[in-house]
Amino acid sequence: MLLTLNELEKSQDVTYLALKEDFFVFPRGEHSSERFELKLKAEQRIDDIVMFHRYVMTVYESNKEQYDPVYNKFNEHHAHMFDEIPDENKHLARMSFPNFNWKEEQEQVKAISNESLIINLWATIEQFTNRTTKLVNPDSNSSHRWNVVEQNLSNFGVNVTAISSYGNINELRVVNNKIKHLYYVDEQLSQFENFNGCQGQSLNSIDFDLQRYISSSYHFLIALINSVGESIYYPE
Repeated sequence: MLLTLNELEKSQDVTYLALKEDFFVFPRGEHSSERFELKLKAEQRIDDIVMFHRYVMTVYESNKEQYDPVYNKFNEHHAHMFDEIPDENKHLARMSFPNFNWKEEQEQVKAISNESLIINLWATIEQFTNRTTKLVNPDSNSSHRWNVVEQNLSNFGVNVTAISSYGNINELRVVNNKIKHLYYVDEQLSQFENFNGCQGQSLNSIDFDLQRYISSSYHFLIALINSVGESIYYPE
């Protein structure tokens, strides 16, 4: 089960524990109330994305309990021939065999849910990064181009690449782009550790490290909002 922020605080999630101290830093000074509100809204937005995924996966697991025995019996009757169907031919098998289509349909629900979580996390990073920039520099223009967003913050003296979770967030950005535009692991994506040796593979065959992306998204936005002004550390 993927964890929300409150659940992470009671967990042994390695990403959260590595970044833990930054979760107890809060805005103070200029724009502190606006920054605190932005921080709270960002955390709640990520919570909601995680809960949406949890609801979908609950239905998936319930359906899986029903279809697995039926499908396994069907597949066994056909000498497990459906285990050998390559991805490029699955659409034909789905059209011809309702039981196989049922199984694939459910597995695609899981894949799409995972991909939606990634896309929504990145959308949240973009939205709240732009909103943070706008708060401290009202003359700045929002942008969907990440290099422009980074430059806008750099002009204000904030280096986002120095945030501890930046590497994971940059990976999230690239994965989001590949889901939306290519749907396979290309050379750029294969440079990340989680995708080493996977070049050419369809993204629905990849086991995404979703909790790492979630924990890092919480951290990145909290750290960013704190970095654009004065902050204070309240120990746990």
